[in-house]
Amino acid sequence: MLRALFGLILLGFIGYGAFAFLWGVPAVADRPTATDAATIEEGRYLAAAADCVSCHTSDGGSNYTGGRPFDTPFGRLYSPNITPDAGTGISGMTSAEFYQIMAYGADSVLAPLYPAMPYTSFHLATRDDSDAIHAYIMSLDPVVAEKVPNELRFPFNIRPLMFGWNLLFANRGAFVPDPSRDDVWNRGAYLVTGLAHCGECHTPRNALGAMEPDAPLAGAVVGTFEAPSLTPQALADRGWSRDHLVLYFETGASPEGSAFGEMFLAVKNSLSLLTHDDRVAIATYLMDGSADAPSHGEATVAALGDSAHPNAAGQALYLSNCSLCHGPDGAGIANTMPALLGNATLAQSDGINLVQVMAQGVEGDHLNQTTGYGPMPAFRDRLTVSEFVDLSNYVREAFASNAASLPPLTEAEVAAILDK
Repeated sequence: MLRALFGLILLGFIGYGAFAFLWGVPAVADRPTATDAATIEEGRYLAAAADCVSCHTSDGGSNYTGGRPFDTPFGRLYSPNITPDAGTGISGMTSAEFYQIMAYGADSVLAPLYPAMPYTSFHLATRDDSDAIHAYIMSLDPVVAEKVPNELRFPFNIRPLMFGWNLLFANRGAFVPDPSRDDVWNRGAYLVTGLAHCGECHTPRNALGAMEPDAPLAGAVVGTFEAPSLTPQALADRGWSRDHLVLYFETGASPEGSAFGEMFLAVKNSLSLLTHDDRVAIATYLMDGSADAPSHGEATVAALGDSAHPNAAGQALYLSNCSLCHGPDGAGIANTMPALLGNATLAQSDGINLVQVMAQGVEGDHLNQTTGYGPMPAFRDRLTVSEFVDLSNYVREAFASNAASLPPLTEAEVAAILDK
């Protein structure tokens, strides 16, 4: 009798969930899959923002071929092959079906996904962004990679139960910008809460595996590690600044620590591949700041008061962008980061090499096991010409051995160097 009653309840739950699917997962119009280079490139970038490759690539496997295990309280899941292979991939998937999976976790009553696929965040992605990712995925070389069967316990292995779960826990709304905040903050909000799906790891979950809506980004235990709280106050309490977050997203290291485990993959396969502007937007949203909030360097210079360098703008740029590696005093790190103090490149009167190195960056290299230097990012797309002028003149004034005899670089001179 109890089994029969349980069966009726289960069937009713599934049926109600299927009704919810028909109501909550609207039919969307199909669009032709784009094949132009610009859309595919945009899709490649957005797929990086969504960190698709980290979840859909097993250790030692080919990108996007799936097989990566995910241990949950309900059993183990494996990611599928999403290359356009006809037999084992998603070759026949239309842009409409792809969007329904991205936004709603299902494109039919029979095959709902488990929320290890973060449609609970991806529903905020726009249809245009979904279509661009679809175009990029479909442009990949097809790879044969059979699906590894999931290992979920009963009754969690009954897929239609997910419709009931979705009815209870899955938000279907689109992203709505906050009109009271600037464009940078809103771009960061779109990425953090949507494509980058930061909350999927950094938000605590309830007993049924749903993110707690009242504790976004408040931190959670993922496997054997803790994904720490990313709320503005928690970040500030741990010493983070917007500048250091941006540096961490780019390099995986900052004065507050370095990335490891799953976060290292997120930096390697996603955050480090974003534009500087998008990394700034993410950091601005996480710190709940604004586009014109003072940088770490500007705040430091302000705190120095009368002891700040006369070229305060250049000093602030140096402290924000350069001091972590080269040191606030320009001393560098032996066998790791070159010193600027007394560096002969700074002593060249025309400033050509200095400006070009800052603009183009330097690849890391090693002479042997103990001697080498880390990479330096390119600043061409991060700084304006006037900022290059301020920064170049500051490092020459502060660290060049012949600083007193060096003429300040002008905007026209720096612009000419950058145009070469």
